[in-house]
Amino acid sequence: MRASASLRRNSYRGSALPVTQQPSVASLRSLPSEKPEGSSLKNLETLVTENGVLEFPETDMEDDALQAAVQTMKRHKTITFEDIALSEGVKQSVYLDYLKWEIDTESAFLELPLTIVVLISFAMLAMNILHQEQLYTMETAIERDIIENANFAWSGHFGHKGILQVHSIADFWSWMRLGFLGLVVKPGWLYSEPAPDILGGPDMTSRPDMPTAWLFNGYERPAPVANEYLHYAKVISGIRMRQSVSGAGDFCVLPSLLDPALLSQWLAKPCFPSDLGLLSPEVHEAENFLGLQREEFLFPDLFTIQELTQQVLDMEDGCAYSNATGNACRCEWCSAGAQSLRPWIDEETSRVEISMVVYNAQYGSYTYVSVNFMFNRGGHIHSFIHCLSAFVNPFLRPGPELALTLVAATLWIGALLYALAAELTEIRGAIRNSNAGLRKALWEDYVGFYNMVDWSSIIVGSLAIGYYFQSRIAASAVNELLPSMIDASLKPDANYQSTVKEFFRAAEDMSKAKKDTELQLMFYPLIIMMRLFRSFEAQPRLALVSATLKTAAPDLGHFFMIFLCVYLCFVVSSLLFFGQDLESFSTMDRALHTSFLAMFGDWDWNAMTDVGMLRAAVWFWVFMVMMVLFMLNMLLAIIMDAYQMEKYKTSDATTLWQQILDMIERRRQYIRGERVRLTDVWKTFRRQYAGKEKAMLSSDQLLSVEYLVNTVTRMPEQQALRTMVHSLKRDDILTHGFMTEEQVNKHVEKTLGSMELKIKAILEDVEFINDKLDFFDRLLAPGDAEYDFYFGADGQSHDQASRLWIYNSITAISEELQQNFVRGIQRIGTWQDEFECESRSSDLKIARSVDLGWDL
Repeated sequence: MRASASLRRNSYRGSALPVTQQPSVASLRSLPSEKPEGSSLKNLETLVTENGVLEFPETDMEDDALQAAVQTMKRHKTITFEDIALSEGVKQSVYLDYLKWEIDTESAFLELPLTIVVLISFAMLAMNILHQEQLYTMETAIERDIIENANFAWSGHFGHKGILQVHSIADFWSWMRLGFLGLVVKPGWLYSEPAPDILGGPDMTSRPDMPTAWLFNGYERPAPVANEYLHYAKVISGIRMRQSVSGAGDFCVLPSLLDPALLSQWLAKPCFPSDLGLLSPEVHEAENFLGLQREEFLFPDLFTIQELTQQVLDMEDGCAYSNATGNACRCEWCSAGAQSLRPWIDEETSRVEISMVVYNAQYGSYTYVSVNFMFNRGGHIHSFIHCLSAFVNPFLRPGPELALTLVAATLWIGALLYALAAELTEIRGAIRNSNAGLRKALWEDYVGFYNMVDWSSIIVGSLAIGYYFQSRIAASAVNELLPSMIDASLKPDANYQSTVKEFFRAAEDMSKAKKDTELQLMFYPLIIMMRLFRSFEAQPRLALVSATLKTAAPDLGHFFMIFLCVYLCFVVSSLLFFGQDLESFSTMDRALHTSFLAMFGDWDWNAMTDVGMLRAAVWFWVFMVMMVLFMLNMLLAIIMDAYQMEKYKTSDATTLWQQILDMIERRRQYIRGERVRLTDVWKTFRRQYAGKEKAMLSSDQLLSVEYLVNTVTRMPEQQALRTMVHSLKRDDILTHGFMTEEQVNKHVEKTLGSMELKIKAILEDVEFINDKLDFFDRLLAPGDAEYDFYFGADGQSHDQASRLWIYNSITAISEELQQNFVRGIQRIGTWQDEFECESRSSDLKIARSVDLGWDL
């Protein structure tokens, strides 16, 4: 407070204004800079920097109050990153780390169009080569035809059962003979069924001499031609039937307390264990071509429909009827060796596969059709149809489509080679810049998450190309066998069956290679997705998703530990609760999948009630409350909390379009010579360190604006300062992190509290100054003691008046102390007299007590 008063006092003295006159701003500005006569205050010199900052030089600042005020202002001055860069400089490690980050970020951002082109070119290439819509059309037509039209249990012209109603061996043979065989091997042109008598409609069967074939325009032979299937396709190699068997043995599970011999006599037959058909068959079971035996062929090229039917009957009864009637047995396996009079299907059978190869000239494709029957040891037969297709040559397409395919293939393969060259270049640079061994250099300076993503894309892409060529080689093998197969079909000879077997083996290899290629191609877009996230991170608003996941990662890790434990408990309970009644819960993997679907609203409530509606409802309610209402909503809360934080961070970030415009503008500035590229700055430092980036990035040398301007060719001073400021900002963010909204609120609350205290102190100062001003305004005239103390008396200097005032004050204080001392001595004497009176009174009382004989 005293310093403020002194400052105000000296200001008035320096201005030489009357006390009662308040100076105006204009008058203060017009004051002379010379020091008035008789004043001890020097003028306060100020300096305005180029950046508009007001500075106070400390030289010749003799006034203590003024110096204290200037120091306070400096302490509360806001220091910017620009001030630090200009005054202290920037560490080289900080600056170059910022440059490297900017260069990498810009490079990743520029890779975004390339990555999108790679994705689009790959998608176009895959779609034009695979043509999944055509394969779906053919495979679905075949599957639906077999399911809907291969019927048995006929009543008139209507079959009441199909492949899904095959539940016994007898049903299988009925379906095979009455449904499937007649469906594939058509004896003639089919007409509509007769109308009931009540309708009175036309009856095609009542019309005599209906043609069984039609010779249409452009046809070489009347339709239906031999081996025609679904009008537009042809069965190439006939029908192959084979099966897998489980050998008989001592595998029966018997109670241990009973006599095994007695039980064996009671069972009277061995056991045939098999895991096939326990549950509904899956695709991988139909694609297993190993371990199949008892191979039989039905050749429409060699035999009529009646002869093929007789062959199926011989397979059913093991040639028993043919042997009894003296006819030749048409079942090769049944009549081979000791297997005579033995049916082709028996209780050892665990799987039957009926396969054929269909060629569709409309699309130029092969389709391997596999009809499977799984005989489980519970007595049920599962049926499953699976088709595998491949094109003769995917490049036999119209000109525009072929040109688009070649362009897409060129772009995609070129992108793979570019990525490979970039990674090899980076590996070479890491090895050159490191003084350690090869393994340590790669591990410390090269290995990173996105490097692994790039290598994954290269490896998966290369494998996809390799698998594709493998599938084409397999398809070429089928193409090479097709002419000999056609010759054998048109002119059957003794080598017909061997040609068919070889063709089937080639078709199996083609189908497996095609499936492996599709599986490998499926992984590649997922790798491209990771590369897209790498490019997205170069743009703050595009990086919002990945940044949200990174921010939420710690909380998600802890949450998923709880989530998985709770979820696993429900999965195990569902397995135990529903597994015996529902196939979807019967195994651990199926229960995991079904419970996961239930969390997202896909469940079969009617099937779940098989265990009892009340019990199913209790489990279902508990599952929904815990997993959906609690767990999933907590998961969303964690993600949304992280999303809001990252959204807050990027609220002021530039948009994608603005970043593109900025890059274009920087390019124009570079062309005009107004800036240099950051890569040029980086190369300048690399040349100084002979390419040793590790040593370059670890140096703590302080860089200044002048150093950068003089070192980097054509680098403007403004760009040098700007990059240094940006490097300091990034280092501050990396060091202190980004404050969350909660931390910001706490910091604001603390700052407001501090500001409140400072404002309170300022108000007290203002009140003090105001009181002093009011006091000075009320001073009457020279001669008053206070006036003389502050402004000096008439005929006396300020120092003389001050010394006189101090002398008078000390004299007055001495006189007051003397008077206080005298009064204190007098008070002590009075207290002593009172003490002596009290002492004499006490002595008299004691003497009287002794005289009276009191026992003290």
